Formats: sequence, structure tokens, C-alpha cells
Amino acid sequence: MRAILLTLMCAWGMALRADQPMCGTSPATDRRVRAVHERTRARIAASALPDTRRALLREGAFYVPNDETITPGYRPFDLDGQTLVFTPAGNDAFTMRRVPLQYVEPSGAPVRDFADFGGAGWWYEAYDLPFALPLFGSSVTRVYVSALNGIHTAPPPQPLVAQFDALQAAVYRGPVLSPLMLTMTRPGIDYPRLWIEHRQGAVIVTWRSSRNAPFGYDVQARLGADGTISYSYRSLTAMRFGTPVLSPGLDPATVARTVLVSADDPENDLTRSVPEALKAMLDVRHVEVQRLAGSELFAARIVLAAPIDRTKLGDSDVLEYEVRLTSFRVAHVEIGRTSTRVRPFDGDGGVSESALVHVDGNVVELYGLQAGELRESVRLASYFEPQGRVDSVTVDAVFPAATRSLVTDLSAVAQDARLDVPIAEPFLLGELDPYRVWDVVESAYSLSAFDYDAMAIYQTFYTDLIFYAGAYSTVGNPQADGIAPFSPFYGTHWMKQPALLHMNQLTYGYGASEESAAQVLLHELGHRWLYHFSISENGFVERSLNPLGPHPAAYVHTAAAFPVYGEREASVMGGGYFAPRPDGSYAAHAANHGYSWTDLYLMGLADRDEVPPWFYLAGTYLGGAYWPPDGAVVTGERREVRIGQITAVHGPRRPSAAISPRQFRVLFVLVTESGAEPTEAEVAKLNQWRHVMERNFLLATGGRARLVTTFVRPGKRRAS
Repeated sequence: MRAILLTLMCAWGMALRADQPMCGTSPATDRRVRAVHERTRARIAASALPDTRRALLREGAFYVPNDETITPGYRPFDLDGQTLVFTPAGNDAFTMRRVPLQYVEPSGAPVRDFADFGGAGWWYEAYDLPFALPLFGSSVTRVYVSALNGIHTAPPPQPLVAQFDALQAAVYRGPVLSPLMLTMTRPGIDYPRLWIEHRQGAVIVTWRSSRNAPFGYDVQARLGADGTISYSYRSLTAMRFGTPVLSPGLDPATVARTVLVSADDPENDLTRSVPEALKAMLDVRHVEVQRLAGSELFAARIVLAAPIDRTKLGDSDVLEYEVRLTSFRVAHVEIGRTSTRVRPFDGDGGVSESALVHVDGNVVELYGLQAGELRESVRLASYFEPQGRVDSVTVDAVFPAATRSLVTDLSAVAQDARLDVPIAEPFLLGELDPYRVWDVVESAYSLSAFDYDAMAIYQTFYTDLIFYAGAYSTVGNPQADGIAPFSPFYGTHWMKQPALLHMNQLTYGYGASEESAAQVLLHELGHRWLYHFSISENGFVERSLNPLGPHPAAYVHTAAAFPVYGEREASVMGGGYFAPRPDGSYAAHAANHGYSWTDLYLMGLADRDEVPPWFYLAGTYLGGAYWPPDGAVVTGERREVRIGQITAVHGPRRPSAAISPRQFRVLFVLVTESGAEPTEAEVAKLNQWRHVMERNFLLATGGRARLVTTFVRPGKRRAS
């Protein structure tokens, strides 16, 4: 099966790539994966996880079997070819049976093709039932069937987080039924076609997504007039995530609560100056941590001196409320004049997701799931951006074992077992911990961080990376000064650390072709040195070349110093090759395969005198990161840049090009499914990417440096 999937990935990868940003490298990404690593280390230390360290060396590369320490939260779908039958057992419970597949082939044309989206309410179809459906103590006659594979009793919202996980299932407002609940964030998944049919006393709803492999699916729900609900799973190919769910929805006003800890806070104890009209909205007066419905779901509750009144906020004012746990978990909500953004616990960034937070007058609640029986120090705080934290309270909360679980293993429960609602089994793509992969290989083969510049980590399966990027780098520390702002952990004063490159599934997206695979490998390795700098411009320190992070803006001329595939190439890091036209405009070429002279200087491979002036085009429509559309004709004010504008801010590079390394060592690792040996095709593909990276790096640097990607086990020394 995995060999078949490898072929499918190659065939469809380029179609997926178009919708996916290339790189997720950022300080926020590094903080998040470090927090994941620290939580894993803590669980291993507490013996909640086995400390397994297995790595196979084969043909100079490493193969590591996946486990919960490497990809926390990974839970692949396992209901293929089955039907789940839920029979009402009162208003708040069902009994469940697993039976052989009872899928009914839909007839006729679909009632909706959600791929043809547009207009208000495009993501759902209203349907009047031919009978009154008994559901959660109510009688339902109209349902709303969504593009997210859900059946609702009211027009549904659009969840924008990456995966519909246990927290999403727990806090979802209103009743929801779904054989495979998804969110609006979809990595190359085509929106489904929808069939709704009335047959023999039941309504059968079918969602079929088949036009963008590998993430196709064909699932079905049956609503019986007697209240029986069935979910059928005909096919999911490589689609291993999504959540079967039956839930009456969370009502914050009526859910049962148990207070775990509470504390008052003095009035008017703000630590920073804020506008008078906003003081009471930032003055924390009382905090509580509450358990909801006896489950793992908790609410961190902040009570303010006055209700939040958005009309008093200026256009740029942001009120922020944060909950920080000692287990490296943070959640916050940002409230602006017209917008709300939430970062959930264990989330990867802010989303406009109201279900994850509840704001009622002067009360702000952020929801999370407890991670086992534990004691946590919890800091609840208010912020006024950009000044920072203005009030906070810290409490010690004891989270005893929950009396019920929000996650049900539907493959393991006994036949005809009674299940209380909500019933949910989130199938999730976990978050790879690259630091753990390094630890496993380093321990197994006695590696030294000083000897290696990077580790490129691929997987035979998918991780949550597919929801937000093609790859990322943790940067590490190359022990060089003059290429980035001061950091206590970056530069010649701190120990050398390899960059850990999370390169995604072996043949997915950018891994679907040789050119793009080499491009993303050289790009992520380049982050070890590249585009963390500022420049001096008009007497000010500016990020004119890279305003959105560690990538050149699309309007920067980043001509490659040496060709890799052809003429007029640009840096793999971003920007483009801008050729002047007689009318004063510029033609953009976006063949990003090499390194610019600026790149080579920062990498220690070119002297500053070798770097010719370059330029950027101010006032264009082009974006603040990556590359321009190939062939685009743009106009803008040409502004010259010289290497002295970098050294004026950061000083000269140390070590200089004269004594910098000319050979770099990159280890390659393939993380395989738990218990699975790598296939011959997977070994061959990993070796192909290694050889392509070595070749293209040599070309991109003009032969000034080379990569070594083959690990050779040190020979045993003879005792003297």
C-alpha cells in the first residue's frame, strides 16, 4: 500500500504544491516545536512515555520508526470499510455497533458541488427532512449539511483551525453530526460533492471528494426516522485525519462546572500606563480555573473590572488576555475594535475562532484540555498591545483525573456499549518534534552537534505541517557573527547547533519533482545563515529587504551568483531576477534555484568585495516575502543596496570568507510509520534527494563549498 501511495504522491504532488506556502521558518515556529519537545521530555521523565531510541543506518542515511515521542498526538484514521451504527439510548446517549460496510451508492446528480463556492452560505446546503428526527431531546425537521462533512441544526460556522480535534469537538456550539468532520483549512483537499436522498425511511447524505488525490474520501451518514444514525466509510486513500462526532454542542451558560482554583486580584494594580477609557477592561479582579462536565475540558476564566466595550478601542488598539501554564502551553485572545483572534493551547497561530473563547460582559474564558493528572502553575494576564502585560494573577491548579473522556476509541469499544454524548474520535496528524529525532539519532550513533550543520528529516506519513507550510528549519547556530541581530544563542559566543529541517512527507508537495525538492532543501539549509539581517537605510535600521520575516520580499532583485539550471536565476530564499525594460518597467523572472552573492557572503563563501550592488523596487504590488509571478511586468522606484548597509548594522562577518568552512555535513533521516521498515522505493527516493541536494549546492555555490550527506560510522579505535 505504501509503495502505491509513493506513486500517487509523485503524480499529484505538483497540483498540491500550488496552494501551499513553501516555508514555515520563523521564531514562532521554533518556540512552538521547542515547547512540544519540552513537554515530551517532561512526559518521558515522568515515565508517561517510554524513552525508545531506535535508528537504522542504511546506505549512509538514517531510518527511525515513529512513536508518540517523535510525533505527539499522531492518531491515523482506522475505520476504513466499516459502518458505525448509533442507536438512541435516551436524550444524552447512544449505543454503538460496528458492522460491515453498509454504504449506499448515491443516484443521480449531486445536489451541490462545494468546489463551486461563492456567495453567502456557500459552505452548506439546507434540507427539510421528510420526518421529524429525534435528536438530543429535540425534534429536528430541517438540517444544514456542510462542505466540512457536518450535519447541523442551524447554519454552521466555518472553523478555521487546522484540524477538528478533541478541543474543537468539546467546545463546538450547537448540535453537530459528522462521519468525518473537517475544517476550512485544507491542504490540497478538494471540497466534496454532496448527495442527499430519502430512501426507505431514512435520509442518506454522501460526501465525495475525489478530484485532488491523495486526500480523497467517500463517506456517508444515514439519519433514520427512529433517531438511529449510521456513519459509513467507503474509501479514504491517504486521508488519515478527520473526526467522527455526535454532539449536542457546548452551552457555556448551562454546562456543569467544578472550580479547581480561584483567586481575587486588587483593584487598579495595572503595571503599565494605558488609556483611561480602557483601564477597567484590563484590570483583572478575579480568576478561576474550572473543569467542565467532569471531562478533560477546562475553562481559564478572567473576570475584569468592567465589561469589554469595543467602541472605546481605537483602530490600532488591541486588548489581549493570556493563559500560560508551566507545561509550556499558552493560549490567548486578541480583541480589537472589529476583530477577535484566538491562539488555542497547542495551536500554531491566531485564528478567528469564537468557539475557542467565550466573552460575556466582563468575563473572558479560554478553553483547553488537561494533559493528564497534574499540578500546574497557571498565570492569567491582560495585555495592552504594544505596551505589553499590564495585570496578571498566578495560581496553582490541581487537575485530578477526569471522570469521563472526551475521546472515544470507536474501534475498541464493546459492541452495543452505551456512549454518553458528546461522542468523538479525532483522527489527527501529529506535530513532528525534530529535536526528538536529533536526540534519537544522536544517542544511537554518538553524534556531536559540533560535527554537523543540519539534519534533513522526511516522513513516510503526513504531519500537521501540511496545513501551513512545505517545510521549515529550526536554524540552529552556525557560529557566525555579523549575519543576524544579537542573540544569546546565535553567534560565535554560543555552542554550534545543527539546523533541523522538517522536510515533510517524502514525495508530497515540493517533494514531487527534482527541481522543487532541491529548491526547498537549499532554501531550508540557507536559513542557517540567511535573511535574518537588517540594513541601514537613510540613517535608520530597516527591514526593507525582508519585512515579513526571514525571506527576501518578492520585489528584491536577488540574482543568483552561479546558475543551477539556467540563465537569469534568483535566490532560493526569495525575490526574483528583475530585467529592466526600455519603458522603465522591469520583467520579473522567478527561477529560484541558486544563491545570490549576498547569500554567499552571509554563508561565509564570498568576500564582501565580491558582492555587487543590488536593488529592490519600492512601491510595487509585489508581496513582502518569497518571489514575484514569473513573467510579471512591474514598475517601482529602484533603490540600490550595498553590502555595507548590512555591515553598518551587524558589523563584518566573523569568521570571514577567508577562514570560513568550505564543507558542510547534512544528515538525512526518514521517519517511518511505527513498526514499518522502509520500502526499497522510499530508500531510493531519500537517496535521490540527498544526491540532488549535494549536486545543486555545489552548483549554487560555484564550487566554493560542498555538502556531505553520507554518514559513516566511526571505526573502532585499537587499544594502545
